[in-house]
Amino acid sequence: MNVTISKDRLQWLVQTASRPIPSRTTFTSIRGCLLECTSDSLVLSGTNLDWGVRVSSEADVRSSGSLVVSAKILEDVVRTISTPQVTLSLDESAWALTVKAGTSEMVLNAIPADDFPRWPASPDGEEIELDGALFRELVKIGATCAVSNPARPLWGACLLEFKEGKMIAVSTDQFALSRARADVEAPECRAIMSATILQDIARLTDTEGGAKVTVKISDNHAYFTTKDVSCFSRLIDGQYYAYEQVIPRRFVSSARVSTEDLMRAASRAAIVASEEDRAMRMILHKDTGTLTVKAGSPDRGRMEEDLPAVIEGESIEIWVQHKYILQALGKISTSHTFLGISGQVSAMKVEPFSSEDSEEDSEGTKVEAAYVIMPMSSPRGAF
Repeated sequence: MNVTISKDRLQWLVQTASRPIPSRTTFTSIRGCLLECTSDSLVLSGTNLDWGVRVSSEADVRSSGSLVVSAKILEDVVRTISTPQVTLSLDESAWALTVKAGTSEMVLNAIPADDFPRWPASPDGEEIELDGALFRELVKIGATCAVSNPARPLWGACLLEFKEGKMIAVSTDQFALSRARADVEAPECRAIMSATILQDIARLTDTEGGAKVTVKISDNHAYFTTKDVSCFSRLIDGQYYAYEQVIPRRFVSSARVSTEDLMRAASRAAIVASEEDRAMRMILHKDTGTLTVKAGSPDRGRMEEDLPAVIEGESIEIWVQHKYILQALGKISTSHTFLGISGQVSAMKVEPFSSEDSEEDSEGTKVEAAYVIMPMSSPRGAF
């Protein structure tokens, strides 16, 4: 193996391939990244067995070959290089990788490529091709409500579902739910995978070659491929929640309010709300056309703020945790937000609002977003 590549491209390859590699592990083979030279490119792969990344770049290849080298050490070495070009060569007799840059030469310990975990083979069948920006927006919105909980793996999961001409991404911790969907023609299939891994994969596809993302789903893995990045993720076994039954369709009251105003009010509520219940009171006044936000605690103080709103239906109040309101508003890019309330103790729906006459697109990439927040009972010492 002998290859010359630009320092910037090598640094990008190592950083990208290192993303899934655990910082601490007893398995030597997954502490390193796999380097492979083809006829005209250098390919680096990294994995922690739950998911993996393979990334490639054009390079001047004089001889092919493959090896596994410590990802952290190689990244540290490349970071110190100041010359524009780097040459990598393998001494198979000693299993060592020589890194040459200008007058500098470093020799790193390596192991045979056969020791690297086997990359799961992509299944035969139809590929689903998506617009890259659309895929990343779906993941950004759909994975919003996932939380890490080892006792409840589905709370940290994201459901990807293709059905009825739609791609749907859903996550929930059973106190709040986020759903993103967009028009995508694809065969019906679904996958449950770690939301954290899916978010990492979405970020890794945001490159010059990420205009299109190809998705394939098998019984055990999901595969995501762009022009220069390929990723796989192990799927989570189990039956996902019946999320469609949670999303309310009818409302006894609704409000259309400025997204920025509501976010500012909710942020102020978070400052004085009790650490114990993090409660925020929202009151819709039909007669005055206002939405009142209130919060307080004995040790912090209180706040109350009236926001102008377009109210339809009856006057009503609801208690929610401010973190879920802020979580939803943080993903809404429209100037106004729709709040749909189906009852004082029923789920509240939060979604972007844009009128038909407005040029404003609800999410910029034709992604339909919806958030569902479960209400609280009135806390003690209600304000």
